[in-house]
Amino acid sequence: MHKHPYFRIFFFSLISLFPLISCSNSKVSKEKESTSLPVPVMAEVPSLISNNEAAHSYLAQHFWDNTDMNDTLYLQNPKALSGFFFKYLQHICHGDSSVAANSLKEWTKKVLESPRNMQDFMLDLAENTLYDPNSPARNETLYISMLEVLSADTSLMPVIRQRYSEQLHIAKQNRPGYKANDFVMVNSKGKKSSLHNFKGKHTLVMFYEPYCPACEASLDVLNNNKTFEKASQALNLLAVYTGDNLQEWSESTGKFSPVWNVAHDLEMEVTTKRLYDRRPSPSFYLLDKNHVVILKDGTTSQLISILDKLNKQPSL
Repeated sequence: MHKHPYFRIFFFSLISLFPLISCSNSKVSKEKESTSLPVPVMAEVPSLISNNEAAHSYLAQHFWDNTDMNDTLYLQNPKALSGFFFKYLQHICHGDSSVAANSLKEWTKKVLESPRNMQDFMLDLAENTLYDPNSPARNETLYISMLEVLSADTSLMPVIRQRYSEQLHIAKQNRPGYKANDFVMVNSKGKKSSLHNFKGKHTLVMFYEPYCPACEASLDVLNNNKTFEKASQALNLLAVYTGDNLQEWSESTGKFSPVWNVAHDLEMEVTTKRLYDRRPSPSFYLLDKNHVVILKDGTTSQLISILDKLNKQPSL
């Protein structure tokens, strides 16, 4: 997809200014930006709606009513247009999940009917916000609702439509509440097994790269965290490399303490069969005793938060 020329300049600086996208409680704001450049204006909430939750629900359905997607003048002020989109996400994530999904589907259909430069900008913005591994507002569930529309739209070029179809396939893998995909691995001692062979306990899988600074930093956090120390006694701990440089993998196994099972994907199934999304590194998957996913592609902070709750249960 063509990138808007100004997009990368301001995207990650802008997104840091919108913490409310994470769905923390907030009140509906009717403030309008004042600028000489064109800015989109969100729909007004009817005065009869006084309940904040109902207001969010209303805006999920009507937020873009006053914004003409065919007006490419909005692209002269990309910062305002991006901010408007982030504000939209803030509102839809406060309502019912089905309302949010339907809202984003309708928004995607509107975008697909807009001029090509507007279409490129908005779809790129949504992808980088909701799907980029480094985005603090990443939300795979919302992005799936978009992908269901995009992958089925015959007006898109076949190569672009195929790309969205591939994203949809990988995004739907290993969703929380579903059984994790199995694959064969071999550990540092040469023992062959599969993910589903680890039974009797919850299983933590850390997908990592041998010389990844972020991986080493995450491991250091876990090694010095009391919550993880307590939980680890009742977990199967797997550190899995999915690449093909086995020399680097072999050299890196010593970074893990003996409580970890350090292994590599024996037949490259994770990559070739696209069993897991391996864009971020590290990424953590927490599975229950039946290998049902509790946490998908989580961060260290998300993992520790869940482990803290599990530690308080009678038996992990």
